[in-house]
Amino acid sequence: MSDFDLPEDRESDGDTTEEQSAESDGGTDTETVTLESVGAGASESAGEEAIGSRSVDSDITERADDEVGHILGGNNIRIGRTEHLVEAYITTDRREDVQMGDYVQVPYPGGESLFAAVEALRYEPYTDLDDTSDAHHDIVSEESVDESEYVLVAELDPIASIETDETAVEAEEKYERGIVSKIPKPNADVTLTEDEAFLRTGLNIPHSGVFCGHLAVAGQRKTVAGNTVPYYIDNPGSVPDGSGGFDVESGEPAIWRHTLVAGSTGKGKTHFTKNLLRQFIGGKRYPTDDAHKELGVVIFDPANEYYQMRDDNDALQPGGEEAELGEELRNSPINVGGLDDDLQVYAPTVRGSSPDDAGEHSPFSIPFSLADEHPELLMPYKSTPVTRGALRDCLDDYFDKFDEPDEVEDGEPSLVDDDGTVPTYNGFIQFLNQNDYEESPLRERNEIGSGTWGAVMRRVKRSEFRAVFDADANRLDEVAHRMFEPGQVTVIPTRHLTSSREDLVVLSVLSYIIENKLKSDSVDTNVADTPLMVAVDEAHNYLSTPSSDDHRGQYIVNQARDAVRQGRKDQLGMMMITQNPEDIDDDVLKQTNTNVFLGLRAEVVQKVPSIPPEFARDIPKFGKGQAAVKAPDVEAVEVAGLRECLTRHGDDQ
Repeated sequence: MSDFDLPEDRESDGDTTEEQSAESDGGTDTETVTLESVGAGASESAGEEAIGSRSVDSDITERADDEVGHILGGNNIRIGRTEHLVEAYITTDRREDVQMGDYVQVPYPGGESLFAAVEALRYEPYTDLDDTSDAHHDIVSEESVDESEYVLVAELDPIASIETDETAVEAEEKYERGIVSKIPKPNADVTLTEDEAFLRTGLNIPHSGVFCGHLAVAGQRKTVAGNTVPYYIDNPGSVPDGSGGFDVESGEPAIWRHTLVAGSTGKGKTHFTKNLLRQFIGGKRYPTDDAHKELGVVIFDPANEYYQMRDDNDALQPGGEEAELGEELRNSPINVGGLDDDLQVYAPTVRGSSPDDAGEHSPFSIPFSLADEHPELLMPYKSTPVTRGALRDCLDDYFDKFDEPDEVEDGEPSLVDDDGTVPTYNGFIQFLNQNDYEESPLRERNEIGSGTWGAVMRRVKRSEFRAVFDADANRLDEVAHRMFEPGQVTVIPTRHLTSSREDLVVLSVLSYIIENKLKSDSVDTNVADTPLMVAVDEAHNYLSTPSSDDHRGQYIVNQARDAVRQGRKDQLGMMMITQNPEDIDDDVLKQTNTNVFLGLRAEVVQKVPSIPPEFARDIPKFGKGQAAVKAPDVEAVEVAGLRECLTRHGDDQ
């Protein structure tokens, strides 16, 4: 069969079609093909030989292994600033090899290539007789029309122009990516991209970094030259130079531009996130003002699942059900296995409850001293500006009794009075009770009337304040030097807490981290000087746009907005993990540049503007571990997560 792939025994439906003939006697190497009945380019000019009578050398019809067709010129070709129209004819013998989402390349004259994705596939009939007629119905009712009666056309989405440097030694330096500014030529060859370096350059995917999964198409891992293609998130840092110093890699780590992992229950969100987080602990360093430090990771864990990352996945160990996969992973650049001593659990202590299942852990408490810098922690309610102002005045008067020592050593309180006493919630309540009369110095000095005073007293005497603040454990500021260490994962489980107490704990620790990362004076250097990633599971519970009467919620969201805006400068990365991405504050989402979308309900997809439009239809149908990923400056792609968790996951091991 020729390159035009006409059916061998196709009959003419007109009176001008010439007979197909092929010489078959020994040395004959040509065949005659006619196109009058095809209708695609079959016209002939006066005085010119009809294209249908030309001979085609059979040697020319032999195609490269990766060639799947050619650019169609009959339907127009257009390259524009806002939209393109590029279509390719897919040869009959390669129809099963091409699917939507594949990547192809088309050569330009002069050595450059167009890199494109298969955006859509369609069949077109060879003849003008289409299936919107009674005649067609009568024909197919007698005998089914064979697939070869139709032309398969691939609609291409041009992504980039790639220039090749054949003299380059390193694969990542061989290709240079540019914008699409040239139009491909009619009949130019279309080939599947089978060069991994070319594919990475076209999609702008880093050649190394944080492993996120494997490039996939329609749920199946994509192979290039027989090998799967790892998808990395850019993560340049400090590399030892061999003489005790460090060379700083160029570029900016994507983690400082923040990450969203979103997926409905049952779509593998926690499994995927554990594998992603595991890659951040493994010796990578980042330059700080005075040193090169490993990343510290803090995980807020409302379901008590992440402490399991301390242990190995037994299935991947020698003798396990997936021992072969485990060996393959350990021989790859992927970080595999439990974190052991690099993971520590710090469980918040609250009066009346204790962690139910968080493994080995260290307790800590929330000190009331946080209310000095964050008075909004005491305002999870609707109140008038007068009441809020009076409460702040009372707090200021109380904390005026305490001073910050000239030097604060690790493990020591940041505020003490002349007797060495630290501020406490009970001490604050006693202070208020001592001024519970109209002529008290506190009330006269701040002009607090009886009605306002009563409102303040009702609002500060809440059960969650009494339960959370100053519980019987080391205070947060006393253990910060251990909780926020470089190279450590700190898991903070909260499943043992009721809703209002959990909110107060999580928002208190978040405030402590963000405040010490962003402010320039009187900081906790354990936080300020450590490159940090803060992962918040069920993030919609804490970072949703708050109601107008939730002053504490407004405060923490405003802090989060500042954090995502300034994190790049202060080496603070936020990772939000949620099944309800539509509920997270819009300003926070807009600053989140790495987005991982596992399967989500269709109504959720419609509400999240950061979902890549080319995947909006498919995401509700994604299987477990299947994801669309959009990283900074990288084309949106489909990624398949590993079928096994790289650490322990679940209770079935």
